Amino acid sequence: MVIVSTAPPDAQPIFEFADLTLDTRQGAVFRDTVRLPLPKLTYALLLALVDAAPRLLSHDDLAERVWQGRWVSPETLAQRVTLLRRALGDDAGSPRYLRVVRGVGCQLIPPVRIRHGARSGRPPPGITRIERPDGDASTSRELDLSLPSQPSIVVLPFDTDIDPEHRNFADGLTHDIITRVGRTRLFFVIARGTAFRFAPGARDVQVVARKLGVRYVVQGHVRFEGSAVRVNAALADAVEGREIWAEQFHRKLDCVFEMQEDITDLIVGAISSEVEFAERQRALLETPANLDAWSAYHRGCWHMYRFTPDDYTRAQRFFEISLSLDPNLSRTFAGLSFVHWQRAFLEISSDRKGEVEQALVLGQQSVSLNPRDPLGHWALGRAWILSGEFGAALQELATATDLNPSFAVGQYSLGFALMQNGDLRRSIEVADRARRLSPYDPLGFAMIGVRGFSLALAGEYAEAASLLAISIREPNAHHHMVAMAAVCDVLAGDKDAARRDLRRLLAARSGYGVGDFLLAFQFQRPEHTELIDDAFRRLEQLR
Repeated sequence: MVIVSTAPPDAQPIFEFADLTLDTRQGAVFRDTVRLPLPKLTYALLLALVDAAPRLLSHDDLAERVWQGRWVSPETLAQRVTLLRRALGDDAGSPRYLRVVRGVGCQLIPPVRIRHGARSGRPPPGITRIERPDGDASTSRELDLSLPSQPSIVVLPFDTDIDPEHRNFADGLTHDIITRVGRTRLFFVIARGTAFRFAPGARDVQVVARKLGVRYVVQGHVRFEGSAVRVNAALADAVEGREIWAEQFHRKLDCVFEMQEDITDLIVGAISSEVEFAERQRALLETPANLDAWSAYHRGCWHMYRFTPDDYTRAQRFFEISLSLDPNLSRTFAGLSFVHWQRAFLEISSDRKGEVEQALVLGQQSVSLNPRDPLGHWALGRAWILSGEFGAALQELATATDLNPSFAVGQYSLGFALMQNGDLRRSIEVADRARRLSPYDPLGFAMIGVRGFSLALAGEYAEAASLLAISIREPNAHHHMVAMAAVCDVLAGDKDAARRDLRRLLAARSGYGVGDFLLAFQFQRPEHTELIDDAFRRLEQLR
């Protein structure tokens, strides 16, 4: 219940609740006479809850009030609520100040009394008065435009000619990209209502970034050429003032909606991969003491994708730092799950069963924290593969790719499971899609390998051997992939290549045999297991 005292209508309010005072003149919160150190967004969150008390504010309400309509992921909101609880000394188990209704919203618990002070004419300290995109000063909004820890992005309206039909296509493509980028759960995304305040055309990305408080800016141009369309798209790191990705797509106008969906998938897949890589590289420049939860997560990912035992140890350490800073960051649990998965799959740990169980538990934790994040379903699906539960694995991996069709590693992992389950045609299709979405992925060697070995299981030995030869030349290719290459070579009848692969395999893992291979790859169709048994018998004769 809010108790309002009589005061001049133009006075700035001071809110009193429990043992706290929120003074909007100073933009500060006090307990008695001690000022609480609240970051800008944390203060804005508390102000929104106090101003709305006793009403519960939904996720959308908080996004509008605190982030001024910019798209906010559930993880970002949960992290900010956690920071506010920590600053106030509130206990989530027995809350005094904040009540959180999972999946619904948040509200202030104690009643609020309002008194007023004289208007100072200045915004509270630390709050930036911004200009509207058209250059007019905004007097109605005062925003904190500091960069979020989560990667932040705006997709500006794609440019085209003045033909209304062409303009509609360009706008529709922009809307689709914004929607898909939001579905990745990776970004702090500027809402389309704000993005479309910028007129189409080339813009200074650094100016855009300052106006919106983002790091990454996507721009594009659509040009129609008779019965075809050409789309140019580019991604810039506006803070550093450099373009980090650009691509051109040329398609026939046979089926507009399918073509638009295809281009959207490819653009969003490229954006996601490039930003993930850029964030990992930036996290390397931070000392561990200066890392926030997201940076520590990306630092862990950098080590995770180096695929060495020592790097898995370092990845685990950085993921644990991330969780100590934010215990609710679902992606960090997915990263930890992948570390344990790799230790089991590559036989790094002597306790393979324990590693598989850990991968499964951590994947489940990731999904429970945020069931809409595809990364959690990806981690859980991979854990089910090693557990031999292919029904559950395929279901989780299909969910991951449904949530984000541009998730290249999710597509690859689905193909990996389909290959072992015997659905070779779909395995090849999905592996090809993964490679198209992320041509330079750290798991590119495995994407090629899945396509190649699916062909081998289908009897296309020569083409399979050719692809596996490419795969094992790629960075990060591990000993199981070399075993795949040896199997394909011996099935293709190339004994010299098979001997070379076998020597490389045994140098990496002495004593490696068919039992190791079938422990890593749990093929569900008996004829596939028999084919592999026969290939290893023939390899044994080449030792």
